[in-house]
Amino acid sequence: MEIFGQVVSGLGEGRFFVGLTPYKNKFKELTGFKPYEGTLNVKLKHNFNLDEFNHIEFDGFEIDGEKYFGGKVILIKLFNKHNNFVNCAIVAPKKTDHSKKTLEIIAPIQLRKFLLLKNSDVVKIVI
Repeated sequence: MEIFGQVVSGLGEGRFFVGLTPYKNKFKELTGFKPYEGTLNVKLKHNFNLDEFNHIEFDGFEIDGEKYFGGKVILIKLFNKHNNFVNCAIVAPKKTDHSKKTLEIIAPIQLRKFLLLKNSDVVKIVI
């Protein structure tokens, strides 16, 4: 399946959460890559329901009494307008401030830099 969306600025929280060792280790286990500490946010025209796809769920954890939630991951390919792509994953945390139209994508590299992406660029997601 192919989905198209626009690159948008995030809330700045992806770097913190992906950088937490338990998340980083879990994402490496589930995706096969060590994630870059940050997410790429892609806004779609319609809501996205990860439950309609073959996703992997992961549990939350606790650090120093602070609870961090689990979520879901689905492996994808992300393409830029030049048809360059990166194997990456959509991460859907159980607790998020994003709408169901915004996808958070993790990858082994900084996607904006590698795929030369800027806000409003259209990307293709292949599931």
